[in-house]
Amino acid sequence: MTARALKTIFNSFFVIINLLVVVLFVMAAFLDRIAPDQNLFFSYLGLGFPILFFLNICFLLWWILIGEWRFIFISLVSFVVCWNPLSGYFPFHGRVKDIPEENTLKVLTYNVMGFAYKDHTKDVPNEIVRYIAESGAGIVCLQEYVVHTSDKFLTAKKLNAALSMYPYRSVINLKSSSSQIWGLAVYSKYPISKSKRIPYESISNGSSIHEINFKGKKITLINNHLESFKLTMEDKNRYSEFIKNAGSETFDNLKGTIQQKLGPAFVKRAEQARLIAEKIDKTTNAYVLVCGDFNDTPISYAHHTIQGPLLDAFSESGRGFGITYNENFFWFRIDHILYSPNMRSLNCTVDKVKYSDHYPVWCYLEIE
Repeated sequence: MTARALKTIFNSFFVIINLLVVVLFVMAAFLDRIAPDQNLFFSYLGLGFPILFFLNICFLLWWILIGEWRFIFISLVSFVVCWNPLSGYFPFHGRVKDIPEENTLKVLTYNVMGFAYKDHTKDVPNEIVRYIAESGAGIVCLQEYVVHTSDKFLTAKKLNAALSMYPYRSVINLKSSSSQIWGLAVYSKYPISKSKRIPYESISNGSSIHEINFKGKKITLINNHLESFKLTMEDKNRYSEFIKNAGSETFDNLKGTIQQKLGPAFVKRAEQARLIAEKIDKTTNAYVLVCGDFNDTPISYAHHTIQGPLLDAFSESGRGFGITYNENFFWFRIDHILYSPNMRSLNCTVDKVKYSDHYPVWCYLEIE
C-alpha cells in the first residue's frame, strides 16, 4: 500500500471520527430537554459535553495544521450552532469594580460537607465556618449542614454564635440521630418566613422553600441538595483510575457503577426538578432565587427544568469553567445560583478554597 493510500485512509478515519464528535457535541448541547426517564443516553451525553468540546477543538487545530478548509468549516459551524450552550457553560465576563450599594444583595451557596466534621473554637477555628463569617454575604444557603449534640464537636449553639452576623436562620432537618442533625440551612441578614421542606422522597437529599424580606421586597428562595450519585470512595477511586489509565479494563470496572448508580440518580433528579419547577411557577412573589448543589451540570435535564425562565448567575457574570466539585477528577460545575430576570447578576465567583469537597459559589444580585 502506497503512502498516498495510507494518508487517504488516515484522513478518512479522522473525518468519520470528527463528524461523529460534531454530531454528539450538538446533541449534547440541545438534548437536555429530554427527561432521563424517557432516554438516559442524553443525560450521560450531557456529562460529556466539555470532553466533546475539547475533542472538537483538537480536530479544528488538526485541520488548520494540514490546511483542510472544508473540515475547518464543519467544526466552526458546530461552534456557531452551539454558541448559546457554550457561552453558558464556559462564560467569560469582565469583573465589575464598582458594585452598586443600594438594592444589591450578596448571595453565597456552599455545600459544606458537614463542616468537614471539625469543631469550631476560638483557638482552632473551623475554616468553613470562618469563611462564611467573613464572606459578607447577605444570604447564605448551606447544603450538607451537619451539627452535633455533643460539645466535643460542632454544635448548633457554637455555629450560631460564630455566625451571629446572621440573626435570621432556618434549618430544615433531612435526617437525624441521637448525635447528629443533618440537613439544609439558610442564614440571612434579612427576615425569613414561611420556611418548609419541598416534599419528595429521598434518603438524605432535599429542598426547602423560604420567603425572605429584602428591604420590603419579597424573595422566594429555594435551597437544594438534589439526588446525589451516592458514589462510595471505592467508586470514586475506580473513576480516578479510569481517568488516569483509560482502557477497556478500567472501563469495565467503572461500567457497573455507571449502570447501577448514575442512571437511577438522573431519574430521581428529574422528578425532583419537576417538583421544584412547579413551586417556582406557583410563587406569587416577584423575585425568585434558587441555590444549591444540583449534582448536575449546566447542560442537564435537572438544571434546564429548574431554570425555566430564570437566569444562571455564573453563565451571566462568571468566567471560565467554574468547576465546583474538587475531588476525584469530577471536574464539573454542579453548584448553581439561579434568579429571576428582574435581578442582575454581578461578579459570580467560584471561590477556590478547598475546605470542603465543593467550592463555594457567590455573586452580587442587583434587584430592580
